[in-house]
Amino acid sequence: MTTDYRLTSDADREAFYQLYQYAFNNHDTPARRRFFMDRYQHGWIYGRHDHGQLVSGLYSLPLAVNFHGVTYRMNGIGDVMSAPEYAGQGGAGQLLTTALTEMAANHVTLSYLAPFAYGYYRRFGYEHVFDHAHQVMAAPDLPRVKPTDWSGTITRYGNDGLAQINDFYARQPQNQRGGLIRPAWWQHYLTLKHHWSVAIYRNAAANIEGYLIYERQATNFAIQEWVTSTPTAFERLANFITKHGTTFETFSYDSPSATNGLDLLADPYRLKVTVQPYMMARIVDLYDFIKRYPFLTDIQPIRLAVSDATLPANQGIWSLTRHNGQVTLNRVSDQLTGPADIQLTIQQLTTACFGTQSLARAYQHGLITGDVNAINRLDTSLVKERPALFHYFYVIIL
Repeated sequence: MTTDYRLTSDADREAFYQLYQYAFNNHDTPARRRFFMDRYQHGWIYGRHDHGQLVSGLYSLPLAVNFHGVTYRMNGIGDVMSAPEYAGQGGAGQLLTTALTEMAANHVTLSYLAPFAYGYYRRFGYEHVFDHAHQVMAAPDLPRVKPTDWSGTITRYGNDGLAQINDFYARQPQNQRGGLIRPAWWQHYLTLKHHWSVAIYRNAAANIEGYLIYERQATNFAIQEWVTSTPTAFERLANFITKHGTTFETFSYDSPSATNGLDLLADPYRLKVTVQPYMMARIVDLYDFIKRYPFLTDIQPIRLAVSDATLPANQGIWSLTRHNGQVTLNRVSDQLTGPADIQLTIQQLTTACFGTQSLARAYQHGLITGDVNAINRLDTSLVKERPALFHYFYVIIL
């Protein structure tokens, strides 16, 4: 079934690009074509035809994420689109189901996407997992930052600086909470798509301790990533930012989680913070995800009745135990009618395991059912830090 919708020919690639142009109201430029085609060649591409015309499409990008020290395969879904004359006929949903089915068959563990409508993607097992904190400050309100250590250096680069920071990026704790492991081709794709600048702070021994990725917009200094590992690196890069105070009217930063820097400011009123829902995620291969999940504690035997209308291999009653760090997971039934300690959907299991929402909170809001003691026992073993993600996979439906 999955091969019926895979696009592989040069003609398919051009047709997908033209539908993408129309769906996203873009204009064909050499730069756009370069970054689009660079991304396209790495994806699993799907499309539906009618009378020889491509009328729906999407891509599924094979990547990987670091989840608290565990590497999981993850496919990012993007460019979910249908021609307007075919909108509402279920074509995009059919392609998404096909893509998820192929992911499961190839033991891809997770999938991320940025929704145009949360309700639509919940139908396919996705749930809101990631938030961003959009922070804006006017230039006159920037705090004065006086570094105490000037022994290191800051060097400015263009997009070529992305390759130099990748190892440092991967080592930072905030990028190990479901963050993307950036392969070389993804870094190259970013350099084609964005006109970013990169400022890297190196200490006196020439070791990287922090960096900024930013974009100089017309009136706004837009920080895309701000990562530091030492107080000195933070001070030096903060000072670097404030030195642009006479050039830009505003300064913005999209934090990869809902956290903000209000506690660091002498006058928090000066910072405008908007917490924004960001990306959705879903467990694709439940067995692999739970079997390798970084549980915090051992778990006495517990039965989970998991419903997943899109991927039948996940649905059923699962027996879970963790003893001396070893996880045992068995699907004892593919039905949901047998005895179970907790009844929940694949969406609620995803948000709980990612640390977005506790099982106890989900129970209080009637999103899951079951034995309260079992819910609390499982909750205790799950990661508590909320997930964080810089990256974006855009989707739209016409």
